[in-house]
Amino acid sequence: MPPLHFTKYHGLGNDFVVVDGPLMAAARAVRLCDRHRGLGADGILTILPPRTPAAVATMHVYNPDGSVALMCGNGIRCVARHLADQYKLSGELVIDTDSGPRACIVHRDAAGQVEAVSVEMGAARLDGEQVFTVGEEKLRTVRVNMGNPHAVLFDEPTRERAGLIGPAIERQVPGGVNVGFARPGPAGIDLVVWERGAGLTDACGTGACAATVASIRSGAIPAGAPVEVRLPGGPLLVTVSPDLSRVTMRGPAERVFQGETGL
Repeated sequence: MPPLHFTKYHGLGNDFVVVDGPLMAAARAVRLCDRHRGLGADGILTILPPRTPAAVATMHVYNPDGSVALMCGNGIRCVARHLADQYKLSGELVIDTDSGPRACIVHRDAAGQVEAVSVEMGAARLDGEQVFTVGEEKLRTVRVNMGNPHAVLFDEPTRERAGLIGPAIERQVPGGVNVGFARPGPAGIDLVVWERGAGLTDACGTGACAATVASIRSGAIPAGAPVEVRLPGGPLLVTVSPDLSRVTMRGPAERVFQGETGL
């Protein structure tokens, strides 16, 4: 196995191993994500050549079980920071994903340090309501697609509740579904997400966007203004246009360490 150069990042505790291509086999991604025998991560982000003329790169996402995610909100912020730092890029960076191109801006303070990364997440797609049966419970969800499919419940936003109910809902949708447990209020949204292929994570960027869209649909919060979405790992700011055609997410992307492995 050839040595692999990597950099570890996290967005609100949602952690990733970022590598330059070529694309590795799924089995290697599983080994690297293992928290006891590998590097430990919520996913492997591989930087590949761009697919569209305006893009600087393509992001490929492996979940820790070896499945492929079409989009990752926290992950793309980490890739944007990695590209900006490594290649001294500034201004808007367009990154291709399996859900289409996404424009990112790396925000720096007066000293040049990265403060946050904003991502144009594209349009939200409302797919109506879906009721899931888990044990004796009938759980009504709002289905939102943010490049990844989500089922949002207005339910208790705790890890315990998400860990109990999330896996059962995920398995009831062909290909799986991310399950968000959201509580909107005047000061924002509290949210815990069970991610397909990853389980409980500290944060989910597309999940924060989906929960905001679902909360706007329900009338719990207004459209057009930044909404603080509070996840276990910290807050994201999400802004959704009234017609759902534009969703913007802003949050941190932190570099942890870099190294080389033969796993």
